[in-house]
Amino acid sequence: MPATYPVSNPEEFSPERLGLVRGHLKDVFASKAFAGSKRAQDFLQLIVEHALAGRLDSLRERMIGAEMFGRRIDYDTANDAVVRVKATEVRRKLAQYYQESTKAPLVRIELPSGSYVPKFHWEDLTEPRTGDLPSAPAEAHAMAVPGESFRQWRVVAGTLAALVLIAAIGFIGFKVWPRKSVPEAEHHAIAVLPLQNLSGDPHQDYFADSMTEELIAALGQVSASRVISRTSMMTYKGTTKTLPQIARELGVDTVVEGSVLRQGNQVRITAQLIDARTDHHLWAHSYVRDLNDVLTLQAEVARTIADQIRIVVTPEERARLARPRTLDPEAQEFYLQGMQALGTGNPGNAIGYFQKAIDKDPNYAQAHAALANSYGWMGEAGWMPYSEAFPKEKAAAIKAIALDEALPEGHVQLAQAAMDLDWDWATEGKEFKRALELNPNSAAVRWAYSNYLERMGRLPEAISELQLALQLDPISSRAYHNTAFGYYFARQYDQALLQMQHASALRHEPGELIFPLAVIYVEKGMYDEAIQQFQKLGGQPHALGHMGNAYARIGRVAEAREMISELQKQVQNTGVGRYEIALVYAGLGEKEEAFAWLEKSFVARDKGLTYLKIDPCLDPLRSDSRFQDLVRRVGLPS
Repeated sequence: MPATYPVSNPEEFSPERLGLVRGHLKDVFASKAFAGSKRAQDFLQLIVEHALAGRLDSLRERMIGAEMFGRRIDYDTANDAVVRVKATEVRRKLAQYYQESTKAPLVRIELPSGSYVPKFHWEDLTEPRTGDLPSAPAEAHAMAVPGESFRQWRVVAGTLAALVLIAAIGFIGFKVWPRKSVPEAEHHAIAVLPLQNLSGDPHQDYFADSMTEELIAALGQVSASRVISRTSMMTYKGTTKTLPQIARELGVDTVVEGSVLRQGNQVRITAQLIDARTDHHLWAHSYVRDLNDVLTLQAEVARTIADQIRIVVTPEERARLARPRTLDPEAQEFYLQGMQALGTGNPGNAIGYFQKAIDKDPNYAQAHAALANSYGWMGEAGWMPYSEAFPKEKAAAIKAIALDEALPEGHVQLAQAAMDLDWDWATEGKEFKRALELNPNSAAVRWAYSNYLERMGRLPEAISELQLALQLDPISSRAYHNTAFGYYFARQYDQALLQMQHASALRHEPGELIFPLAVIYVEKGMYDEAIQQFQKLGGQPHALGHMGNAYARIGRVAEAREMISELQKQVQNTGVGRYEIALVYAGLGEKEEAFAWLEKSFVARDKGLTYLKIDPCLDPLRSDSRFQDLVRRVGLPS
């Protein structure tokens, strides 16, 4: 056996090498070490296949626990060691297999301690070293070390490596030490726990939650950090878990916790910074400010935290954090109530609150951005005529940016309006890039940007963005169901369904998961299950169109035509439904009628046409030259 096995990255494996890994797995499973343990085989098969496919987000402890052992996605990993125990068993069996092996295999599989991402070591020393597969966040205590079989050659290799290392350190120290003796600041991942409401009034919880959100948003503007989103952090409200537990679950090393006390027109915020790995307090401070200065206060706290943990804050970021922002307390009260309505999936109610906030303070940029979001949501869902929703979204977004150009939410809403109202893909891309510059840690911005990439047909890029969003929002049903849509549009329906299973295991709003689950069922051929889900949505145009398409595809023509009649009524009443009628005709195989309604959608600038490149329901029409002509006229790349 050679002294070293180069480590290769599966992303660069040839089909031949992928085959060798899978062939080697069969040899491993047939061995004395694994033959009697089906569970150990399944565990190793699972992690190897996820690694070969690049699905590193599935190689977290809680993800493995949910997928293999049927645990809830938010189960208590600290007190349920099922994944760690099985990983230890697999490490022991791998060590036994390689110790008992009579010949050196072409590839050796290693499961490093503290990680669930396998490494692949190749005997062929002509293969250039390409580096390790990036590790998933360690979510376990120290685990079993490999067996004795490789220790002798490791000693030899280690001795040689040590001699080389000593020489290298001496040379580097001689060249560098006089100029640079202080280590570089580390990249820190930060979680802000929900600030505790000290008022004693449960009705003030929403204020404490909003202060948490503002602090997360302020920290998110620092590009050198990774900040977990509000949605995931709110799942820890009232938790009894220890900080090290929370840090392991989220893959962070620094936690901010604190409290809020609102009294009259003043607010006291106490914040403390903790090294979550050691539970050691790094910094604490209390601030008292007038309510109209709370936004400036949150930015001040964010700057201080960044300085304390030595995160590099660029001059541009410091300038944005230092910009003065004051607001009217009564306007803020209406704004917070509107955000609460949005959080429960009710943009219609939220509009009234945001308008009241703007009436009280016309210069409230965040309220204008939130109003734009509400109108955009109403239009996207088909709850308001497109001709009313999207122009109002655009106007409110433009106003938000005019009042505060550094507010990422304004740019996101202008990007969305540019797509849905104007089919202006260039402006949409530009506005999303600006939003990401302003807050690269916003999961919501990355979701919206991924949606743009999806509609442009850039699906691998979209899925990469969704995976980044999952890192920022790892315990959120919405994050998983957004990711499910990405896989759905990429025609990876099994992976889409897996994401929905993760989403359903987490806390979610009633009705939030019905539509995405239904459309995935359709493409998996689970038509009865899909129709049952669609029926829960009542007369919503999007549900009627997709349900009609499902009826058509299983030969229930009468029900499909009934959906067309219902949609025609929707078109007359609200102007919404033309695109959905085309979907039903596509399912029926009536191409002429389908194209006729797509043309009507084009004339009406129906937002459904933004899905032309990716909607699976339109696949029967794609080979027709009229379809590509329509794609071109909508402005999408061919």
